[in-house]
Amino acid sequence: MKGVFRFLRGLLLPLGAAAVLVFFATAVDSLNDGQSAERLAQLEQAVRRSCAACYAAEGVYPPDLAYLQERYGLQIDEERYLVHYSATAQNLMPDITVLPLE
Repeated sequence: MKGVFRFLRGLLLPLGAAAVLVFFATAVDSLNDGQSAERLAQLEQAVRRSCAACYAAEGVYPPDLAYLQERYGLQIDEERYLVHYSATAQNLMPDITVLPLE
């Protein structure tokens, strides 16, 4: 009987350690996902704020992203994000979509 308890105790320690490692890895992965989503939302808000600033200052929405980058200091990490910007009219807010490239 003692041999069975030793075997089980010897088996439970590595299994417990593995479970803790899996839990830790899952938590870190979840944290990274949350940060990525937050950065994505912040970039979209920055593009929208730049559009609004342009409209307030000039009376028209910018024709493209390059205009915002040149005149309003908008910065986009083009290695990490794709920004779809579609202006339909000078007096209508452009359609803005930000997607992760990773």
